[in-house]
Amino acid sequence: MNVRKGHKREYRSPANRHRYEHRTAGERIADRVTASFGSWPFIVGQSVIVLLWIGLNLVAWAGGWDPYPFILLNLVFSTQAAYAAPLLLLSQNRQAERDRIEAEHDFRVDQLALQYLFAWHRDAHGPGCDCVQKLGPAVDTVLARLADDVIAREATATP
Repeated sequence: MNVRKGHKREYRSPANRHRYEHRTAGERIADRVTASFGSWPFIVGQSVIVLLWIGLNLVAWAGGWDPYPFILLNLVFSTQAAYAAPLLLLSQNRQAERDRIEAEHDFRVDQLALQYLFAWHRDAHGPGCDCVQKLGPAVDTVLARLADDVIAREATATP
C-alpha cells in the first residue's frame, strides 16, 4: 500500500491506529527498510549493481578489486542478509501482533452486530416471539465451536 509522503492513512483499523501512530523510531525504520526490501525497485537496483560489479571485475576495469569468485561481493551479501533478517523478523512479528489485535476488534464488532440483529428481530416480530430464544442456544453453540477451533489452531501453531 503506497501512500504519498505527508498523507495519512485514514482507513487504518481503529484497533491499530493508535499503535501505528505511536511507533518508536526503530519500528518506523524497520518498517521502511522491510518495505523497500520487498519492492521491485530494490530488486532491480540490486540486480543492476551486481551485474555492474561482476562485469567490471571480469574485464578488470578499475584494477579488478574483487576478482572471480567475487569474495567481496559475497561478503557484502552476507552482511546485508545479517542486517535484513532481524529487521524482517521484527516487522513480521509486529504485523502478526497487529493482525491479532485487528482480529479481536473484528470479533467484538461482529458480536455487537449480532446483538443488534437479535434486537431488531425482536422488534420486528414483537415481544411474544420466541424464535430468538430458540436460536440463541444454537448460535451460542456455533460461536463456542468457532472459539474452540481458534484455540486449537493457536495451540498447534505455537512451538
